[in-house]
Amino acid sequence: MAVTTPPARRPGTRSPGVRAVADAVLVHGALAVAVGGIYSGLAWLLDALSGAASGTPSGAPSGGGDPMAGLVAALAAGAVFHPLRLRLQRVADRLLRVERDPYRVADRLSRTLQEAVDPAEGLATAAVLVRQALRADGVAVEVDGVTVLDGVLGERPVETPLVWHGEPVGWLLSSGREGSPASPDLLNALARHLAELAHAVRLTADLRRSREHILTSREEERRRLRRDLHDGLGPTLASLAMTVDEARIRLDRDPEAVEELLVRVRDQMGTAIVDVRDLVYGLRPPALSHLGLAGSLRALADAPGPRVDVVVTGPPDGPPDDPLDGVPAALEVVAYRIAQEALTNVRRHAQATTALVRVEVLRTGAEAAGSAGAGSGAGGPEGGGELRLSVADDGIGLPDPIRGGVGLASMRERAAEAGGSCTVGPRPGGGTEVVARLPLTRDAT
Repeated sequence: MAVTTPPARRPGTRSPGVRAVADAVLVHGALAVAVGGIYSGLAWLLDALSGAASGTPSGAPSGGGDPMAGLVAALAAGAVFHPLRLRLQRVADRLLRVERDPYRVADRLSRTLQEAVDPAEGLATAAVLVRQALRADGVAVEVDGVTVLDGVLGERPVETPLVWHGEPVGWLLSSGREGSPASPDLLNALARHLAELAHAVRLTADLRRSREHILTSREEERRRLRRDLHDGLGPTLASLAMTVDEARIRLDRDPEAVEELLVRVRDQMGTAIVDVRDLVYGLRPPALSHLGLAGSLRALADAPGPRVDVVVTGPPDGPPDDPLDGVPAALEVVAYRIAQEALTNVRRHAQATTALVRVEVLRTGAEAAGSAGAGSGAGGPEGGGELRLSVADDGIGLPDPIRGGVGLASMRERAAEAGGSCTVGPRPGGGTEVVARLPLTRDAT
């Protein structure tokens, strides 16, 4: 687990504990001076006014002072005590950068996220802010295998889960000082706002991994095309050109030998056509363009081997002639490749007599209700939900232990690239079942 610590404090920067002590001394000292000054000033003023009303010369002693003047001064000092303390507290907090209000801390966390170069940097700064707000000895935030630490955690830190929309996204660990544990309300309020930041960190990490995977896959595809063109189609075309040149040279000297060369040219052209078809097939199976997903799956089922039935179920408001009309082209390729690999395994290894390929377009409750209310024009798979593909057989089942081959890994990788999942497991009643769940979105391409 990686551990990240925030940058070291600049020389002269006070720690949260020093700031808290200085804050308390400043507030209570200023409050004592202010309240004492208000009481003494009002008592003297009221005593002077009372003496003037009774005829006592100005500046002369009034015989111990008027008791009513002292009472009024005490009431006035008590009335301004609480508002004055709050105002002094805000001034001291602003000077010493001590934050007590969880909403202000949340606001500072939000500004930190907005001003940070990336969420990971914002998380390191947020750990410092949370430690200051909690007045803790140490605070750590764990997100996606990375721990951001500020201060020193004790042996038994308080663990607070970071939950974003019901999904755990990390942990907040804090070690408070002895005798001054952190307020649970403040801790929970900070955890709620930290969860959004932690979710952003996870999204950034997932996006970075997805980008790296896409770049790697694209580069591998380019290398495959380059290898196929260089090692397959290239030599075939070069040989074809050489044969044509040889036929042209022999045309005047030995016309009878030209016919044999032309036959060779025809064979080489057939080989080149096959190579081009293989390249195109590697990019997108031609059957999908001609037959659609449902027809392509039925074509796969007609291959020699055990009997394979295909069941296609579309949304209620979808076209009856083509239930899968509107499924994004990328998902068609993924579903076709997974079904192709699964049926290949059935025919090679399962020793099955029958198999069933089932394709369903499932809609979420809100989307289905919206489509029903909007009429048939609002339907179609592109509205959302998921495309579920299952391939089940009645064969001998999976080996024990399961050996993960290239085929199983490729099915899972194809489903993951489309944002879905693919599971391979035993079928109830015997055999094996492959289930792929692929999300349908409006912006899928």
